[in-house]
Amino acid sequence: MQALRSWALRNWPRHRQKAMYVVVGGWNSFVAYGCFFVLYYLLNERLAPSVILTIAYALASVNGYVTFRFLVFTPVRHPVVEYLRYQAVYLPILALNLVALPLALMYTNLGAYIVQAVLAIFTVAGAYIGNKYFAFRKPDARG
Repeated sequence: MQALRSWALRNWPRHRQKAMYVVVGGWNSFVAYGCFFVLYYLLNERLAPSVILTIAYALASVNGYVTFRFLVFTPVRHPVVEYLRYQAVYLPILALNLVALPLALMYTNLGAYIVQAVLAIFTVAGAYIGNKYFAFRKPDARG
């Protein structure tokens, strides 16, 4: 057990960001799905799924930005600049989701809750790459 503990402490700095991304990303996915779940339950009779998805995204993206900025990635820019860069990563994902959700509801027998859960799985890797190498990337030494 001591050897495992020593290995973990020795390697933690190298793998901290990835481990924290998994934990915080799991939390953020839970919050985002929870927002969609509650809003869809309350509003599906009155609003289109795409509108509900957009509202859920607006709520969940603030949580996602704050948790990634302070728990996973080291803040290196002004918060507004980083937030805009964060949105530049997630808005294309939202756009794909806004197309995929109605199509999946129309052409499959799956419910909105299942479709959103499946779509969330596919966003994790792309979002990590976008966050690490764009939204929260450290500026070059040149500026």
